[in-house]
Amino acid sequence: MDISKPLSEHLPRSRTVAGGLLKSVALLALALVIAAAAGVLGVMLLRLFDPGMPAFVGIPIAVAILVMVLRVIAHRYAWIMPWYYLLPAIIFLLVFTVFPVVLTVILAFTDYAGIRNGQLNIATRTDVVSVDGARLGISSAASLDCEDLRNGCNGVRAVVYASGELVLAGETWDGTTITLAEDVPEGRVVESIGMLLPDLGFEFEVRVISQEGRVLSLERAPPFPPEITELSVRLDARPLEVLIVEDLGDVLVLSEPLPEGAEVTAIARYNDFGFVGLRNFRRIAASATSALFPVFGWNVSFAVLTVLFNTAAGVFLAVLLNNKALRFRNLYRTLLIIPWALPAVITIQVWRGFLNQNFGAINRLLALLDISPEPINWLLGDPMWARAAVLGVNLWLGLPFLLTATLGALSAIPDDVYEAARIDGANAWQSFWNVTGPLLRTALVPITLSGFAFNFNNFNVIFLLTDGGPAVSWGSATARGTDILISWAYNEAFRSQGGYAYGFGSAISMIIFVITLGVSLINFRVTGALKDETRS
Repeated sequence: MDISKPLSEHLPRSRTVAGGLLKSVALLALALVIAAAAGVLGVMLLRLFDPGMPAFVGIPIAVAILVMVLRVIAHRYAWIMPWYYLLPAIIFLLVFTVFPVVLTVILAFTDYAGIRNGQLNIATRTDVVSVDGARLGISSAASLDCEDLRNGCNGVRAVVYASGELVLAGETWDGTTITLAEDVPEGRVVESIGMLLPDLGFEFEVRVISQEGRVLSLERAPPFPPEITELSVRLDARPLEVLIVEDLGDVLVLSEPLPEGAEVTAIARYNDFGFVGLRNFRRIAASATSALFPVFGWNVSFAVLTVLFNTAAGVFLAVLLNNKALRFRNLYRTLLIIPWALPAVITIQVWRGFLNQNFGAINRLLALLDISPEPINWLLGDPMWARAAVLGVNLWLGLPFLLTATLGALSAIPDDVYEAARIDGANAWQSFWNVTGPLLRTALVPITLSGFAFNFNNFNVIFLLTDGGPAVSWGSATARGTDILISWAYNEAFRSQGGYAYGFGSAISMIIFVITLGVSLINFRVTGALKDETRS
């Protein structure tokens, strides 16, 4: 025993066992959940003492609780400390990825739309002509627009505008000022006041222009001295939340009678939305022949053909440019990556101009070469030409990435391998097929899988180049010749049903999410990105 060493060197060492990716993320997520719950609870408790407490007060509470929880977790699991650097990334992941996904899933099972958005629709305000307990007679059933809702106005929230009329005693009168002997109900505003004029024998009603406690300022003074012992005080219209349980046309039945003394003048409904189960998915299935299958088929073809064309062109040009004997090859490389350096939003618009039927450079070049004397309507005519244009523009946009990736992979292949192949008598094609190809496959497989997932949701090129057009006989107003699933979802969500149909668009997005998730999992499996390797 070496007594020169400190005692701690001779004590048994505790082994720290790493928890791995899933356990670490689970602990961090637990800390975030506890902190968020503490922030919400803190705001709720503070509002018991101050109802006007703003919601952002919960943020510092949540941060303080998060720090304490993280300290407790680090004390119990020392190996998690390096994972704390991931905490900001996890927060952004939850806010910008998990939350939108959860919200999309929830909306997919509702009929949420522009005409059903949960907001009060002032445009549906309708005069109330009679009140009988819980039954309201309205002037026009059509103005409520109940046909826009899934079950009419049955079970729909509404607001009734009620003005109250009270009899209060006055204390003093002085020209345009009257002081009441009693308080006005809290939160109510006096709109007008009526008073008896004994000299004339009728009631004089005048509008109140300002109110300070019991003191009322009148729009004009009474022409004769009034009797102020009994004043008819009309209060402002006050909105009351009600629930319509039955829609009988010109008669609405409420869930409960209105408060006594409330003089109802009008009613307006909410744009209520609710849970509809699988209705959106059944609607997608019902449109299978006109929308789902054609759009999905073109979507898959678009992604597959884009990956094939870009990969083939990228590998071909990379092999040519990898030849050290090629003169000016650095210049060629620079020219070929120019599309990557330019903003895609701008270049797609430029290509849209090139493909113009009457003035585009493409048709002029084809006519000059006598290939197509008649101008081709690339974007608004035959859908096959539009799809060819989309694939061509997407090839121009995606080629630089595949070219650069392939050049990087080729530079990692040692020259000794090709020298050995030449010694064995292999020609250029055999060297490419038996040496270059297998060595490139390891690098290109994950790239092509990622490219498929990206182009499967490549909204920009479709929206900016063709806007999903042209219209086709087998399609619909929202599913046209070059629409893919994501552009179809966009059209349904933002260009239908009064401008918005979030529920149906969310259902389509769920299908896209499942497909993209499947491709991503395959990519992770191929690349081994989810393998949890423990280092000794």
